[in-house]
Order: sequence, then C-alpha cells, then structure tokens
Amino acid sequence: MREARLKFEGRDVPLTDHVTTIGRTPDNHISFPGDPNVSRFHAEIELRSGEFCLIDLNSSNGTTVNGQKVAGDVYLADGDEILFGGSSAVTFKTEPDAVAEKEPDDVHTPDSPAPPSVAAPVSAAAPNADVSGGSNKLLLIAGAMFFAAIIFVGLGVVIYLMLGGSSCDARATIISPETGDIIYEATEVQVEVSDSACVSQVIFTLQDIEIASVRQPPFGTTIDPAEFPDLSDGFDHPLGIILVDTEGKRIPQTSPVFLAFETREVEKPPVDITGGDTGGPAPTATPKKQDATLIEVHEMAKALTKQIPNAANINVSNKEFLQEIQKATSEFVQSGYFNRAAAYRDAINVAWAREQNLDASLGFFLAMSRSKFINEKSGADEGLWKMSREFVTENGYGGMCGDEPLDDPSQNCAAKASALYMKALVFGVFDGDVLYSVAAFGKSPQEAGTWKNSLPADRTDIWNSIKTPEERQKLVRFFAAALVTENPPKFGLSDDRPLSELYRMTL
Repeated sequence: MREARLKFEGRDVPLTDHVTTIGRTPDNHISFPGDPNVSRFHAEIELRSGEFCLIDLNSSNGTTVNGQKVAGDVYLADGDEILFGGSSAVTFKTEPDAVAEKEPDDVHTPDSPAPPSVAAPVSAAAPNADVSGGSNKLLLIAGAMFFAAIIFVGLGVVIYLMLGGSSCDARATIISPETGDIIYEATEVQVEVSDSACVSQVIFTLQDIEIASVRQPPFGTTIDPAEFPDLSDGFDHPLGIILVDTEGKRIPQTSPVFLAFETREVEKPPVDITGGDTGGPAPTATPKKQDATLIEVHEMAKALTKQIPNAANINVSNKEFLQEIQKATSEFVQSGYFNRAAAYRDAINVAWAREQNLDASLGFFLAMSRSKFINEKSGADEGLWKMSREFVTENGYGGMCGDEPLDDPSQNCAAKASALYMKALVFGVFDGDVLYSVAAFGKSPQEAGTWKNSLPADRTDIWNSIKTPEERQKLVRFFAAALVTENPPKFGLSDDRPLSELYRMTL
C-alpha cells in the first residue's frame, strides 16, 4: 500500500487511518481552528482499495483540488493541491511501494553448494586482542548512551518549562482534617507547604470546585458544611489543593483527603393533633422540583466549554461563578422555550452557521440569554438578540437586511446582523475566543478592544479575569441559559427538548 501524507503550515501529517476527517473543530484528525472559512466537519479522505479519495461534506465554502471545485468524490494523486474553504491549503504527497531488494549473487540455496570458506589465520595474541577491543567498544557505547540520556533529560526539562511548566518544587499536604473524617461544623483546614518561597497562592478545591484561595502563610482555611448541603449524601468527597507559583502557573497536588459531610437535620414525623382518622382522603404531597446541585452545574458547565469552540481550556470551577450560574438558571426554567426557538431555527442556522461560519449553538444560546426567544422590544433594543437599530446602522451590520426591520416576525434581519456582529467580536477582537466575546456583546468592536486590553494576558480563569459586573452578568446569563436549554430534564422541563436538536443539522 502506498504511504500518503498531507503537508501544510510546516507540518507533515501521515494518513494512517482508513478515514481521515478534516475540519475546524479539534475533534477532527486534522483541524484548522483559526480559520472561520473551514466548516466544523469540512471533508474526509478515505482509503479505498489502496487509493485515497477526497469527499467534501457539504461544507459552507467548498473544497478545491488543483483549482477545481470538488463535487462528489475525487481520487487524489501525488502533488495535488487541496484548498479547504478557500483559505486553508494542503499538499497531498505519496511515496511508491517499497521494492524488495534484489538478492545478492553469492547467496546460496540448499540445492547449490556453499562457497568454500577460507580460514583466517589465528595467532595466540588474537583472542586477547579481540576481547580488549570488544570491551573498549562496549565502554564507548555505554558512555555515549549515558551522555545522550543526560542531554535528553535536559532538553525535556527545557521544553517543559518553555511550554508553561513551573520550575517551583513546592509541595502541599493537608494534615487536618484527615481522610475518613465526617465534617459536622465549620472546620479549620491545616496544610503543610514545603519550599513555599515560590508559592504565591494556595487554592482549595472540593469535588473539583474551587472553594477558597489563600495568599498568606500558613495557607490554612475553614470549610463549613452548611455551605455545601449537596454534599451531605453519605459519600466521601475529595478536598484538594492547587498551588500557584509566583509566575501565576498552577501546580496541582496529587494527594487529596476524602471527607464526608453531615448537615441535614432528621425530620420528625408530623404529630396527629386530631386524635385519629378524620375520615377524609389522605392529602397528596405536591412533588417539589429539585434544582440542579452545584456539582451538577459544574459538570454541565465543563461539558459546555468542550462544546463551544476554543473554550475547552477555560476554567469554570470557581465556586462564586458556579453559584451565580446556579441562581440565574431559575430565570430560564420556563416551559415552551423549545417551540419558541423552533420558529427561528432556519433563520439562526442560515445566518450564523452557513453565512458567517459560526457555531450555530452560539446564536441559540445567546438569543435565549437575551430574550428567551420572545420577540418583543425592550426600550431601543429589538429582536431576539436585543440590538438597537442605531447600533446596527452605525457599525454596518444591517447591510444584508434590506428593508426588513430588526423586530420583523421572521427574525431574518436580526439573525444576520447579530451573526455578523458576533463574528466581528470573535475574530476581529478576541482572536477566536467566544466566551469573552459573549461577555462583550453590546459593545462596539472599538469598545470591546479597549476592554480586552484591560484584561490579563492569561485569561484562562475567566471569572477572576472579568471584574466588571455588567460583563460578568452577561457571561452568567449565557451559561445559565445554555445549561437549562441543553439539559431540560435536570430542571424539571419534561415537555421541552434540548436546543441541540435545532442546530445539530449544521454540525
């Protein structure tokens, strides 16, 4: 079988799978995350009977081979130039099958006589000389391997530090409470930190949620079970530590303690003050809907960041952030959102995914967070995304609307304007960062750029990076709306369905 590879951007990627997927998202075999012209799942290269066949997956901006648009299947040849979305170019290269080497003429078979052997002269000193020479060679080889190992380890350390690893050797251990303890009341957490000179902060996590941060030795804190009623479930939960060095790099520690929490009071059975059976029917208890716990909110938020482009590395474990999301979800727990959203399915999918090559889920989540899919004016703001005509006109986002207003029942104009605006934020201001674009929604690109410059260089910890209440509120509402509409059963919405059923067609 021929060996094949794709060459692009200084990379050389062998095609070793039966099917190789190409697209914008990182879950493809080959991805172009920074190119908005490439669709999420753009094309495939399939191995068929030793040949490689390119298939375009109905991408928005198409695929060409040597300048010819791909329609259907195209078999690739060595040197073919492939262009995905009109902007991401690769070269297809193959190598011929390996040809078996010709056997040398002096190789004999059992049927042919072996060539006569010539005995080498042997002297008495020869054996000793051979042993000495062999020992020297072994010593040289061992020495070379030793120095190579040193160089390899040294290079590994250098690469690790260059890629963001910490040079801080500090280690932290929780010495109280201990694994197996049951926490009934506010309890002091004592830690022991070795080599703490390079430590600027100690973060405490409970069930992977960041619950406290301490910047001064001895780096202790207090944990109150009353703040975590969800954890009073009879199971042990890990209390862990993350060290932060003086350069802001995180050093997770690997030895959590496992604790049980007890905060619930035993409910006494009601006392019958009537003295007996009243003769009437027994009252029927009305089931109370259970809100999502903080742990469930955390898990859903982490799943959401994996779904949103370029958000998988964002830290959403901050306790305050999760509590704000948890509180905000109650606003969006309203039955009927799915049917309201379904009326605008085509308008959102076309404008956001097909025309602007954005993830359609952003259009749905953002509309839910800003209007709950109710097309009503709110002051000067109109449409599902609550944008004013003045803002759209001044920034040139209404060019595709024609005479249609933002509050038109079809919402075609509002979808086109909001998608064009969001694309300007995501790729024109925030370098592909969707969540910070969500927080800046409503600012002009110039205002968003100014706000971006006020943020820290490392924006992984999104809650502590965004300090302004307005932007925090937009981010919280976006997460709350997305969590409810993607997980309706968790919030008691048995008659609604996940919004992903409306935008899955564009994935």
